[in-house]
Amino acid sequence: MERTESTVVQVAPDYENAKIKEMEMFGWNLQSRQEIHEEGEAYGRPSYLDSSTYVIKTKVKHYVKLHFVRPLNLPRLDQIKQIESEYFNLSFPVSPSLVWPVVITLLPIPGTIAGIFDPKGPGFAILIVTIPWIVLGYRWIKSRMKKRNVARETCEQSLRKMEELKNRVASLT
Repeated sequence: MERTESTVVQVAPDYENAKIKEMEMFGWNLQSRQEIHEEGEAYGRPSYLDSSTYVIKTKVKHYVKLHFVRPLNLPRLDQIKQIESEYFNLSFPVSPSLVWPVVITLLPIPGTIAGIFDPKGPGFAILIVTIPWIVLGYRWIKSRMKKRNVARETCEQSLRKMEELKNRVASLT
């Protein structure tokens, strides 16, 4: 009897075929699949950069459980496992949103305009609060934009590395 190792992966239904293909690259064979209709964590596929694909973990109510097996006597299994580990540990950070920084930064503007032109209002004194508020908000937005760029660059690097690893594992199998 052949010795094997096995693993179980939960994926979103629309990502099932891509995940099977991905696992087959590393010598895994699909043994069984089970469709689940309850809340759980599953791997999904968002489109972040162009039409490229990367994997995220998300909460879903409907997912597919895939059971894979792989023979332990697979040629160059140690090298394949090393590439597989590298492949599945690539980083794809989520890009932070700009919505809240923009909303909170612009929040005092209507009140400031009303305060300046209201004869009984504080007049231009309201700018003492509004200007620092907007400056801090602007810095918050710039910080978020920088984090978004870092996340995008990290995803692009991971996508390039992913292609390189696919080519390396293809040469081994």
